[in-house]
Amino acid sequence: MQIDWITVSAQIVNFLILVWLLKRFLYRPVTRAMEKREQHIQERLEKAREREERADEEISHYRERRDELDALRESILADARQEAEQLKMQMLDDARDEVAGIRSDWLQQVNEEREEFLGNLRRESAGAIELLARKALHDLADASLEERIVHAFIRQLHALDDTTRKTMASASGPVHITSAFELAPALREQLEHAIQATLREDITVGYITSGELLCGIELSSGGLRLGWNLAEYMDTLRDRIANSMTPAEAANGEA
Repeated sequence: MQIDWITVSAQIVNFLILVWLLKRFLYRPVTRAMEKREQHIQERLEKAREREERADEEISHYRERRDELDALRESILADARQEAEQLKMQMLDDARDEVAGIRSDWLQQVNEEREEFLGNLRRESAGAIELLARKALHDLADASLEERIVHAFIRQLHALDDTTRKTMASASGPVHITSAFELAPALREQLEHAIQATLREDITVGYITSGELLCGIELSSGGLRLGWNLAEYMDTLRDRIANSMTPAEAANGEA
């Protein structure tokens, strides 16, 4: 078999020309297109990474913001709870003060009404006891109440201790007899005789009438007083009635 070198050479030349043409007009554009495509893909990947980083930053910022909001919410709730507790305590204090004020006003009103009642009772009881005493003495002993009071006073005068007697006797000026009733001359004479016998003979006696003694008689001399009157018994009666009438609220408050 004989080789046609001219034909082979022409085919080689044609192949080289074809390769050159393919390289120039096909391979290079394809390569450039692939490079551009790869570059475009790389740019998109870079942008995607940047977006991912920004997203991570946004997520981190969001979490920080969320934590700040949670802390702020807890702070606001804590302040609100504290204010609510303070308001509650203030309202309780105001309520206690109001109740205490009402209770104090009520106790004051009760005490005023009690004092008024006891004062009226003291006066009315004194009058009733005086009438009963007068009637009892008249029925039993045919003696007046004034006479019995003077005799009781004279017994007290005779029972004075030495210190009191000397102090009264050494006082300058007259002694004064205060009585709740007008003393009859005979009773005055008995009193003056008893006073001069007990203190000293040259002493003079002055007389004063006062309803404050509540059916009684009193001697004053040298700053000292000696006497007997129904007021002491009425005060004892008043105290006992007052104790029995003490409101339960006042008793608990004093306890």
